[in-house]
Amino acid sequence: MDVLQFLDGSTLHGSLAAIDPQQGIRWQHPASTAPLEFLSRNAHQIRFAQAAPPPTPASAHPSCRFRFVNGDELTGHLLGLDAEHLELETWFAGKLRAPRAGVQSLAFLAAGSATLYNGPDGLEGWNAGPTPISWQFRDGVLSGGANAFLGRDFKLPPQVRVEFDVAAANSLNLYFSLFTDSVARFNFTSSGYQFNFGLGYVNAMRGQGNFGMQHLGQAQFAGFAPGRKMHVEIRADLPAGNLTLLLDDKLVQQWNDPNALKNQPALDPNLPPKVAEAVKAGRPPVPPGTGISFFSLNSGVQVSGIKISTWDGRPIEDALSVTNLTGHLVRFANQDHATGQVEGIRDGKLALNLPAGRLQIPLTRVTHVVFAPVQPPATNRPAGELHASLSSGETIALLQARWDGRQLAGTSPHFGALQFDSRWVRQLRFNPGREPAGPGLPFFGADAQQLFDR
Repeated sequence: MDVLQFLDGSTLHGSLAAIDPQQGIRWQHPASTAPLEFLSRNAHQIRFAQAAPPPTPASAHPSCRFRFVNGDELTGHLLGLDAEHLELETWFAGKLRAPRAGVQSLAFLAAGSATLYNGPDGLEGWNAGPTPISWQFRDGVLSGGANAFLGRDFKLPPQVRVEFDVAAANSLNLYFSLFTDSVARFNFTSSGYQFNFGLGYVNAMRGQGNFGMQHLGQAQFAGFAPGRKMHVEIRADLPAGNLTLLLDDKLVQQWNDPNALKNQPALDPNLPPKVAEAVKAGRPPVPPGTGISFFSLNSGVQVSGIKISTWDGRPIEDALSVTNLTGHLVRFANQDHATGQVEGIRDGKLALNLPAGRLQIPLTRVTHVVFAPVQPPATNRPAGELHASLSSGETIALLQARWDGRQLAGTSPHFGALQFDSRWVRQLRFNPGREPAGPGLPFFGADAQQLFDR
């Protein structure tokens, strides 16, 4: 079932029948003979039990990530940019055109960039270990009991970006394993990396099979509170031997493992020595394992918002505040950067005006463009604004939003009138400038009030 949360912290299960700017939210509940009507100004969010994945190949391998000054974030293909407008192509709404003044940054993605997983939508595909009832799924959240294990082999590539939200009713003691070769049960001696999250600290370790664990280091962090979600992001670049941890979008620690990819696939022992050496020289190193797992030592731990995507080691988010820029910042693949005026992007080239002259730079050499703000960002959200999160992880704001069960339509501050298939929507956020009185959706065992039992 879908779930609707209000700003007072109460929640209601059922299904969304309609959204109308004047009439508000119409919600169908099994205990009601007719849809219930609620004012949108009292709602916090709707989380859908299922969201259809983006159609392929329409969404496969986007070449650019677009971030806008209001927080919208889309992926797609850059068609062109000049001093006035940005043109892009998206998988969900086709070709779009936006004023250049609303664009905050562009991140150019490597060929083959893709989202590998965005969920969870249930326990199907996951291994719950020897105690299958230790994890439960409800309203988009995985809830673990004491000594609860959950693992899955995603066939991870050596460069990957993993994100998830974690919350704990009381104390936090969670092991997250990355590149693990043990996805059926928790094993301290498995190969891969283990991150042990506690209240205010995280330990990073490298599993070396029968050779035990290597401690890579500990990082301290502040701000975690029982009952509140924390966003975890790990960027792994095994060819470079780097593991980067971000919590709530802030860099916490980077670890280096020079032996990250020293493992080689097993060779046939019957091969002649010279043939074996030739085969070995032509075989690329592989990760220790290709799965992930969660192991909760304490009950009351919840995991949600799991997203796994390919990564090429390039910056994804803006590493510095755009408010202090006087020009446009352009980052290059060789780690150099320049500040000037981006005149335009067309036909695979970026025109950059520098004090020393004008350059035409192939986009293959550019990784990131951060634009200086045209004006200070607005601090107040427009009344009636709704944020839609798609199954691909993208977010877009709409005004005068309408939902009829087939389409979500509204007015984008950047693109004007916009509509797309409602099956692709994973979550709707109302009143984005306000936070609910209770914890995020949901937190079983906490003080969140259910209007009706399921």
